[in-house]
Amino acid sequence: MSTAYLVSTALMGVFVLAVLGWIGRSRGWYHYSPSTERVALPPGDDLNARFTRLSGDPIALTVAFALLVVGAVGGVALYIGGPTEMRAAAGIAVALGGGLLLVGYLLFGVYLSATRRGHPRSLAVAESATVAGALFLLAVTLQLVG
Repeated sequence: MSTAYLVSTALMGVFVLAVLGWIGRSRGWYHYSPSTERVALPPGDDLNARFTRLSGDPIALTVAFALLVVGAVGGVALYIGGPTEMRAAAGIAVALGGGLLLVGYLLFGVYLSATRRGHPRSLAVAESATVAGALFLLAVTLQLVG
């Protein structure tokens, strides 16, 4: 049964590559530019400015990293030395937290590197969504094989 799933996955991968190749060669969509005009943010919406300021502040990044480390170490300590009733919940929390942290780090890293290379935000979000889709397909494939 799993062989049929793997063959189906491989065929769909070939189909996706064929469609992407056809789209890429069909016309010059990559030269499309809708507008060069910038739209101003509404007044009072300084969340983006605050995030930009905090993401460049070494103290804020150190505090965020320290909180993540303390949370991860605390979860592992609860898993190892906690009561038996807490071990299952702590193990699931550590695995889920680690997985979410890894996926979030990967998706935000793709977005950040795309914007730093000069891509517009919409393209950076599309690249992050593509990576998220690839991770989802990988997870489904591993679930079907396992």
